[in-house]
Amino acid sequence: MCTMTWFVKEDGYELFFNRDERKSRRRAELPTSQSNRGVQYLSPTDADAGGTWIAANQFGVTVCLLNHYQFEQIETYKKWTSRGEIVRRFASTTSLSKAEELFDSLDLGDYRAFRMFIIDHHGDNRLCVWDGHLARIERDLKTPKSSSSVDAQHVKSVRKELFASLNLVESKQVEDYISYHSSHLPSRSKESVCMHRDDASTVSLSHVSVSSDGIHFRYADGCPCRAILGSALAMAFVEPIDNTQLVNNELEVAPGVAL
Repeated sequence: MCTMTWFVKEDGYELFFNRDERKSRRRAELPTSQSNRGVQYLSPTDADAGGTWIAANQFGVTVCLLNHYQFEQIETYKKWTSRGEIVRRFASTTSLSKAEELFDSLDLGDYRAFRMFIIDHHGDNRLCVWDGHLARIERDLKTPKSSSSVDAQHVKSVRKELFASLNLVESKQVEDYISYHSSHLPSRSKESVCMHRDDASTVSLSHVSVSSDGIHFRYADGCPCRAILGSALAMAFVEPIDNTQLVNNELEVAPGVAL
């Protein structure tokens, strides 16, 4: 369950992600600087499974996980690999083409259905979709994207209509987007972007800002209608280069290029 929005600016993008979870799940660990295959990234950690739902790396690539509730597999005896581990695997990707190659290489039968959104430092994006039976890649998605485990099509429609009614399609104002993600319109319920149900609620808001000045990750630890975004974790932006390659599972960079 989640709602994700973004807008592209001259030298990067701004991305916002509400995480909705069951109240039985443990509170997530706050975002930290982490690494995968020599690539630095900023990410919170799921305290139950150890994975994550969002990661922003030094190349300005952000990866977000949306569950695909309409296509959850029926079999329950299988020991699934946590979908949050997928985000960690993709956290080192340098480009959308590399992300597509990695998605094509996954043994998807180990995972429950998911949608994984990937946006690069130019603001171009992909959505890697696994519905439990077939895989596909969608290109050039439009904001917003949302998911819900309850009455999904209706809930997604309400949130999309609210986005349009607030004129966010044309907005490039961070505060307008934060207000949307904190909203209880049309009511404080399963429909609202800041979601509240008896069994689940929005538990955090992540804001990723990518520009030539660096990558900044702000996090509200709790319902965004009450919790405020904390101070940003910052990381220098590194321009992806063609002769970057992985050697022994570590990033090797051409001489003179600082990480």
